[in-house]
Amino acid sequence: MTRADVSGTAGQRGREARAGGEQDVLLLAGRSAAELAGRLEGHRSGTPDVGAHHQEPGPRVALIGPTRERCELAARIVRKEAPWRGRKDIWFSPEPLLSAGGGIAFVFPGLEAEFSPSVTDVAGWLGTSVGDLDTHTLGRYAASVFTVNELMYRALRTLGLRPDALAGHSVGEWSAMRAAGILPERDFVRMIERADLDALRVPGLEFAVLGCSAERAASAVRGRGGIVVSHENSPNQTVVCGPGEAVSTLVDELRANGVISHVLPFQSGFHTPMFEDYLGPFRAEGVPSLPMHPATIPVWSATTATRFPDDPGRIRDLSVRHMIEPVRFGALIRQLYDSGVRMFVQAGCGQLGSLVDDTLRQSEHLTITANSPHRSGTGQLRRVAAAAWVEGGNPDFSVLDPDTAAPAAGAAVSPPTNRAELAQATRLRELGARFPAAAEFGMLLEESAASVAEVIEAADAGGRGRRARPPRVHAAGRRRTAGPHPAPGALRHTLPVDVESMPHLLDHCMAAQRAGWPDHSDRRPVMPATGMIAHLAGAARAAAPGRVVTEVSDVRLRRWLVAAPGQQVPVEVEPLDRHRVSARLGGFADAVITLGDRYPDDAPEPWPPARYERVPELSARRLYDEGWMFHGPAFQGITRSTAISPESFRAEITVPSAPGALLDNVGQMIGQWLVENHPRRCIAFPARIERIRFHAPEPPTGQTVGGAVRVTSLSDEHVVVDGQVTVNGSVGVSVTGWQDYRVDGDERACAVHRLPGTNTIAREQPGGWWLLAEPWNGLASREFFVPKYLGASERAEYEACDPPERRRWLLARVVVKDAVRGLLWRRGHGAVYPAELHVSCDRSGRYRVGGVYGLRVGDLPVAVDQCDGLSVAWVPGHAHAQPDVAIGEVSSTALETANDVAPAEERLLDRLRHMTGDALPVAMARLAVARMVVRRARPGEVGIEAEAIAAGGESHGEIAIDVASATRSRRVRVAVVPEPGGTREYAVARTDGAADNEL
Repeated sequence: MTRADVSGTAGQRGREARAGGEQDVLLLAGRSAAELAGRLEGHRSGTPDVGAHHQEPGPRVALIGPTRERCELAARIVRKEAPWRGRKDIWFSPEPLLSAGGGIAFVFPGLEAEFSPSVTDVAGWLGTSVGDLDTHTLGRYAASVFTVNELMYRALRTLGLRPDALAGHSVGEWSAMRAAGILPERDFVRMIERADLDALRVPGLEFAVLGCSAERAASAVRGRGGIVVSHENSPNQTVVCGPGEAVSTLVDELRANGVISHVLPFQSGFHTPMFEDYLGPFRAEGVPSLPMHPATIPVWSATTATRFPDDPGRIRDLSVRHMIEPVRFGALIRQLYDSGVRMFVQAGCGQLGSLVDDTLRQSEHLTITANSPHRSGTGQLRRVAAAAWVEGGNPDFSVLDPDTAAPAAGAAVSPPTNRAELAQATRLRELGARFPAAAEFGMLLEESAASVAEVIEAADAGGRGRRARPPRVHAAGRRRTAGPHPAPGALRHTLPVDVESMPHLLDHCMAAQRAGWPDHSDRRPVMPATGMIAHLAGAARAAAPGRVVTEVSDVRLRRWLVAAPGQQVPVEVEPLDRHRVSARLGGFADAVITLGDRYPDDAPEPWPPARYERVPELSARRLYDEGWMFHGPAFQGITRSTAISPESFRAEITVPSAPGALLDNVGQMIGQWLVENHPRRCIAFPARIERIRFHAPEPPTGQTVGGAVRVTSLSDEHVVVDGQVTVNGSVGVSVTGWQDYRVDGDERACAVHRLPGTNTIAREQPGGWWLLAEPWNGLASREFFVPKYLGASERAEYEACDPPERRRWLLARVVVKDAVRGLLWRRGHGAVYPAELHVSCDRSGRYRVGGVYGLRVGDLPVAVDQCDGLSVAWVPGHAHAQPDVAIGEVSSTALETANDVAPAEERLLDRLRHMTGDALPVAMARLAVARMVVRRARPGEVGIEAEAIAAGGESHGEIAIDVASATRSRRVRVAVVPEPGGTREYAVARTDGAADNEL
């Protein structure tokens, strides 16, 4: 049983805490830790506070088995205002991780030293069985792990947990691929059944787990006859693999040196170069032989520590690399954390949680396993639900409650017992989705069969009375209830997304280009979040003919759905119960959709005007004409910006024509509120929506309606609002918990987003060179600017870069393009968009810039250098130049290199300091960057320290240094600039190369 007192968050009233078993769960939320502790005190005293409370996010606590003593302990924990995650079956979060925008990752275990799942009760709860979980051979062990992983995934989804990412450790990655739809279930099961994994085992090899870092392990195995690192698990755990005798010797030596080490009880050679000789059979019969599909949920690879590609060929290549390259689990977890994941759920049994905790020990996060050998399977799932709720999740506790829970998809009845029954049930669901009569006919057959069974049972009872029967459940596991329409069925189809079939998406492009631009992909047309919601709702209606969508909840917007190049996107609808379905649009968006026979009569009252309202500075026309909103006519709906306050915005909307465009204008209202109230960081895009309720049919295109948003939460990363759309004075749509992700940047980034043809992110410096401070902190913000600066061929180069190199690669292109565009503007050129320039870099590291699609700029040489997130570029402006530029930090460590100064340089330092008043570190930094550009220009000649050096005067804050040898001279200009927005200083030296004069 689950009891909740959720301060309005879940809308349930609490009941007095009483002693009970592990089925009792107490959930409490409050505005503050002090309030929460007081409410726990109330539960302890037997007089709980159960009044209605606020709707805002705040601290949460959950207790399993809430006795008075446990409530007292929980109150003490809460008063300390520090997270408490699971000890003594208590969870407390002062700032819930998921409420703050954090995501959930399901991580599937692979083969571990121990395998003791507790799943019999979970299988019964889900209406299935797991059979014999045998571990006597490698093949049987792997099959058992996959079975438990799949069962736990089903259990977690039935519990209402929706992952933002999937990953796996070792062969657990195959479970992640299966869960995301990359590997079709039937094909994967057949592969496991027919593949002889034991035959793929490399003979003579042993694995050993070492309690040390990968670096120390690599050092320890160096020169040891074929031992290699196979798993970089965490900062304090590494697995090695090699010949058995050598591995045993290594383990003994490390133990003698205090390193915890032991040999693992299985052998395979997976994830090592030694497996390469076995790739032929693996390619023919293993994972690479299966059909591959794009992931419906993002899957992250432990081989590359990045997301899986979408292309089937690249997935196959990665699945091969997975077998011969090390598992980089620690790097994977760090990348998942950097992408926003804050809750890690082990979808199976094992010890992955300890590896995650070791990797993220300095970062706020939650780990929990879905299955534990120390308690029942459903008992552990109840703890997962409690932990998720405390961090801001919305699990469905009722499915675990034997008193109140409706059965999960077929859990209350025996599943089809043979393939014929399964095929019949599936066919009836498909027909029911298309033809209501077919569904009704199927129900009639079931009713007839059930009636006959009841008569036979009554007769068999010998007149002793009819036995009680459970409610009848139909082929898809749904209860038969009276009503004009059947329950929803499963539905799958493919949606073509391209600008030919959806031309309105050309009015929803993220990267503006000059008029007539020939490559649609450079404009980045994307389906808006509300367009994806509209398609999900349409699919749900198709699965339940004759019914209307009354609510869309738990909306997750995972990736941009790009329409150029076009793609085929799978759409999936799965029934959850008679009124709800889970709908998924590929790996791009998913939601839970509620259907009804009519719209509910529970519309809220329209909001009154907010306090401190004023007339907005931007009119509706200026909003679009000046590029504050990037939307074209098919999405431009705000026709009058009515009122704005520090916490709200109101407007009139004329319903546009594109699918989902009405609600897209709710998002545009959020955008105008940010522009006028927080202009330094005004770019934001939808990430998730808690709930959209429809109280009436959508108004037709061209009708004017009212729109209002109220901001409920604002941070540097997110803005959260509630919204209303009013039709003829009544609320037609109400929105709760619309969360936008705020893109990193400042006014310059916002200007480039609005008008990229005439604005730059980099800043021009006195003297004509350019400086770029990295404007984004996160991956999502960086990826947002990629299509604004890179053309199609450059984007392909960017994707081909190793992920750790992409940041520097992109920053170099941004500063180069801004520098060249600045040069063109000085020459009188009009607007130049970044994609009109192509930047190339040869093997020597020299950059050149050319125009594309008709832009003529000549073949401009350009110099680039980078240091600590700063990038500099220098474009002299003539084709024969050989420019160079260097940047270095002004640091006290420069004093440590003073002994590396030649006599001529010592005299130069004295002159520089006399001329400028520079401190020694500043003068040393000037000298260091000057040496860098001279040495790169003439690497074969005697170094700068042997040449005559003279310091000239200042210009634009730069010092001119003439470097002369016996045959030539070169002028180097050196400036010292402050770090934009920071406290450090940097020296920058530049030369155009054409100033070399023969003497």
